[in-house]
Amino acid sequence: MKRNYYSMKRLLENWNNYLIENREQKVNIFLDMDGVLVNFASSVREYIKDGYSVDADIFFPDSKSSRALHRKLQRLNLSSSELEDLYDRAAAKFQSGGEYNPQEHLIHNYIFKILTNNKDLWLSMKKLTGADNLVRLAFNIADNVFVLTAQVDETSKEAKKEWIARHFPQIDPANVNVDRDKGGRLKRLVKNQIVSGTDLNILIDDRKHFLKSFIDAGGQGVQYNYESPDDALQELERILATN
Repeated sequence: MKRNYYSMKRLLENWNNYLIENREQKVNIFLDMDGVLVNFASSVREYIKDGYSVDADIFFPDSKSSRALHRKLQRLNLSSSELEDLYDRAAAKFQSGGEYNPQEHLIHNYIFKILTNNKDLWLSMKKLTGADNLVRLAFNIADNVFVLTAQVDETSKEAKKEWIARHFPQIDPANVNVDRDKGGRLKRLVKNQIVSGTDLNILIDDRKHFLKSFIDAGGQGVQYNYESPDDALQELERILATN
């Protein structure tokens, strides 16, 4: 954490020096939520572990398909640590785009079931380590700070906006964008003159798929890992210095 503090301090000092040189190009920073601002993985993992032994009819009273998946998962008779390991393996495959084995595929589908129509779960998620510092940094170096995050369903879309309003009220609600097509959203923002195509539009995200979409639409991308944020800060510094 101390190293991260000094990296942020150095980035700000260099950026302030750069501003003195009359930079005219606007900087717009777009922040992803899950894995960047929100402790999504731990929240979902604990939710699954807490509900694993609960009867399917109670845990999913309104969804027959969800009950069927719940029972399939229960029939694996996993211990708490085995269930956590399975979740972590599936999450890593989801992140990397790797191929799931049958059990990983099962819990992958199960995760989307528990995230669907579950506003309470989305709102219960905690801030991720370093999220406050990252948002503070974004406001210090950017002309405009946006959120750009992907939804699972309409309920999650509403919950994500409420989560930002609750935890980061300094972010303008009008700048909170919930869209799975992040490149498409950037193009629409340019078309609607919310940002300019000549601005330096930077997405900070933990997933390569979304970064590629944004970059293909004319933006810049910084891959973020909250466990080692220095790499992202160095890339952000490089982008700011070379554009």
